[in-house]
Amino acid sequence: MPRKINALIVDDSRTIRKMVMTALDQTGLAKFTFTEAQDGLDALKKFRPGEFDIIFTDMHMPELNGIEFLRELHVVHRQCPPAVMITGESRKEQLLEALNLEGVDALLVKPVDRDRLQIGLKALIDSLPERSGPCAVPHGECVPSAVRSTLAEACRLTLAAAPDDEPVRLGDSVLGMISVLGDVQWSVVFGFAEETAYKAASRFAGYDITPKKQEDMGDAIGELTNIVGGKIKSLLGERNLRITVSLPTVIRASRLQIIVQRSRKTAAHVTHFDSDAGKLWCEVTVGVNTGMVL
Repeated sequence: MPRKINALIVDDSRTIRKMVMTALDQTGLAKFTFTEAQDGLDALKKFRPGEFDIIFTDMHMPELNGIEFLRELHVVHRQCPPAVMITGESRKEQLLEALNLEGVDALLVKPVDRDRLQIGLKALIDSLPERSGPCAVPHGECVPSAVRSTLAEACRLTLAAAPDDEPVRLGDSVLGMISVLGDVQWSVVFGFAEETAYKAASRFAGYDITPKKQEDMGDAIGELTNIVGGKIKSLLGERNLRITVSLPTVIRASRLQIIVQRSRKTAAHVTHFDSDAGKLWCEVTVGVNTGMVL
């Protein structure tokens, strides 16, 4: 069943608004619900945080153009949905300038072409948070499932979901990180409170790993992260999604900000766990390449 997407369509031409909405419906990428705005000022009045999943806005409009609209939107609201700029511009330098604007994730070049739109927009649509379902990230529930089964099989650990309002503090944490690329583009973090990491590593290795054996702990967490990656690949494969998984990176950190290189972080979902070894969590973050021309 296609997912539901609420889209805000901003253009001073009613004809262009209808063309964009028709093309989006014809892509079959989602079941779209549309709200129309005739210019940037109208769009600012109609915008409500959390109500829209994606914005399509014309670049050139009276009153408040698309560039000014997105700039004002980001000043007023801390979190804004991805935006596609609609333009009839064909000069390369103007297109590149538009792509570098804050809040612009892609350009939709007139005339609107359904097939080009379908191919180019898929990655952006797939990155949008789910409004309903087990995880904010599409297919993201595969990550905690892979973590549960890996620790049950490899470490004899049973995980219980911890309340989201009681997150693991990022002081003295051990993190295993992988990238998932292909039909989905994720950064996945597999995190442990430090004392939990030593206990999980010891169970996995079959001998006591203490702080004096930090290298052994890092190797064990790296292997566990690698197994998690393999299970994620298998679970996504069952959904006919083709991906590759990077080799794991393990770091010890007191504070970490995940950055998706040359991409825009559009959605993230964190699952917290309790276990008899301590607290741990997993996070899946979606990043889509900016600079797409549709």
